[in-house]
Amino acid sequence: MTTSYDEMVSIISSIPKFVPGDNMEKTLKILEKLGNPHQKFKSVHIAGTNGKGSVAKMMSIFLHEEGFRTGLFISPHLVRINERMSIDGSDISDDEMVHIFSTIRDDVLDMDPPQYVFLFVMACVYFAEMGCEYVVLETGLGGRLDATNVVEPELSIITSIGLDHMQYLGNTIEEIAWEKAGIIKPQIPVVYNTGSDIADEVIFKKAADTFTPFVNVREYIEEHKAFLTDEVLEKIDSFPALYQKDNAHTVIEATTMMGFNNPKQEQYDLRYNELLKKTFDSFFFPGRMEFLKENVIIDGAHNEDAILRLVESVRALCYKTGMKKISILFAVSSDKNYESIIRILAKQFSTGGLSIEDVYVSELNSDRKKDAGELIGLFQKYLPPEKHVVGTHSIERAWNMAMEELTDDTLLVAVGSLYMVGEIISQWDGQ
Repeated sequence: MTTSYDEMVSIISSIPKFVPGDNMEKTLKILEKLGNPHQKFKSVHIAGTNGKGSVAKMMSIFLHEEGFRTGLFISPHLVRINERMSIDGSDISDDEMVHIFSTIRDDVLDMDPPQYVFLFVMACVYFAEMGCEYVVLETGLGGRLDATNVVEPELSIITSIGLDHMQYLGNTIEEIAWEKAGIIKPQIPVVYNTGSDIADEVIFKKAADTFTPFVNVREYIEEHKAFLTDEVLEKIDSFPALYQKDNAHTVIEATTMMGFNNPKQEQYDLRYNELLKKTFDSFFFPGRMEFLKENVIIDGAHNEDAILRLVESVRALCYKTGMKKISILFAVSSDKNYESIIRILAKQFSTGGLSIEDVYVSELNSDRKKDAGELIGLFQKYLPPEKHVVGTHSIERAWNMAMEELTDDTLLVAVGSLYMVGEIISQWDGQ
């Protein structure tokens, strides 16, 4: 049966996102039916609340620069579903995606997998068919029960941990860290940089209990100065998003643990430093403090931890540039802690010499959208009464209003959801 690209996307989009049952067991059965493609390449497995996508991207660039044919599996996509699987920096083409889909469609759909499992299986088949030597895998949700946890990686990485997806992962940092630590496997090294002492304790215990070599990145960042060249250190310091500096140091520890660097040698490992320089120079991840213009930033931050890190970066940018006026474009999913996020934005961007000029509130094109009226009320609750807060059901309309009213001395920050960021990127690319 011949399938077009649009038909394929429509079919994949119609697959339920959640299906009752043990999805790990189902994923293994599907992969076994397809010849266990996930066993035909080495992998690096990454979990975390925030930062896992950026670390995955950096790791894939490094491995490619080292000379490996390298696959990358991430989620969600921002604009096109093809973004979820790429090789050596290039997204899967429409024709390749239709080919893989057609190859596995009947065998896999008969087993009723959820959408994420179907996409992961597609990616495994694609990476195996294309001869990838390494594949970097970003978990979709949690870690312990995530479909990607079927792999036996060369290395596991756990990034920043905060409160998100609490209806699935637990209501405390400790519970969420336990789910993320579920990717730790006996004697397979793990590198972690959670930003939380509580989460660190959970991961340390899991690693110790499974006789797993581990590195807590936060304990070694200062030591990096001893074996990194000034050029690499300057590049890390130049990231406008401060959280990307943490992610860069996580990659340094991960690649060191994988044996690509010998930090104990007397002189700099110049080849390793050159690989890092190329990695950080090439790194770009859409929707992560991305500048569409000099005074327009889009960021997919959608939980308290990510919002705090974004605010930290924006405040540092304003201090550096002298900009003091900020406008906000905001939309969020209904399952997020949106009042806390709004409170942080309203308070943090109204102190220290900064002033919020305008707030534009909208709704996602999703069944998880949060009503704009309630969000407007929350902004009005935390902002002075004279502040301009407007809302619309259309992100496109909100974006157009924000851009039309934006002045050169004001920084526009669009934040709250990766889905909103995806819509903005689609519209911006069309302008």
